[in-house]
Amino acid sequence: MTRARLQLTDYVAEGRPRFDELERLSTPLSAVLTQELDGAATALDLSTDEILLAALGRAVERTIGSGVVGVDVACRLATSRPIRLACAAPVQLDVDELLADVHDQFYALADHRVVRGLSDATRTEPTADILFTTGDPAERPHLGHLLELRAVRRGDAVVLDWWFDARSFEAYTVAELADQLPLAMIELTSEATPPIHANHELALAH
Repeated sequence: MTRARLQLTDYVAEGRPRFDELERLSTPLSAVLTQELDGAATALDLSTDEILLAALGRAVERTIGSGVVGVDVACRLATSRPIRLACAAPVQLDVDELLADVHDQFYALADHRVVRGLSDATRTEPTADILFTTGDPAERPHLGHLLELRAVRRGDAVVLDWWFDARSFEAYTVAELADQLPLAMIELTSEATPPIHANHELALAH
């Protein structure tokens, strides 16, 4: 099914945001939710990054609407590679399909292959509205994305830092995204059928 590109922001601002135009909302996962995330990653044979990105897709659908958004996934140093994240309700894309889609694109990035329709080159400039990274800003500087989701482990919990362009987003929109992501993560981890990629390959074979 072809999905339309989603208008992510509340407003259209001119140019990429400067650092002083970014605001941050920090939302730590509880220790219990972090353990749930880690356990699901092991059981499903996925990375925690893949689960969090799939949950972001669900959160965007619930908060903003359905469609596709571009996400730059941070690589080495200050570079990134793009993926296309489906933001779809369960009736449009079930849990296993969503996780498999994210996994397949991550596999393509790791194998340095092209995600269909997107450039295979690493970038130091934004190619998408969203950046996903597991590094602190001190380790991975802001690159000018409208929305950054930084998943950083601090102690026994994963902390989700949402950096957003205050010209483009109302604060309540980002707050709703932050509220919806853990709920979406619980849905994914509780309903997925392991192993995700094997099930997806079997479904494609039939």
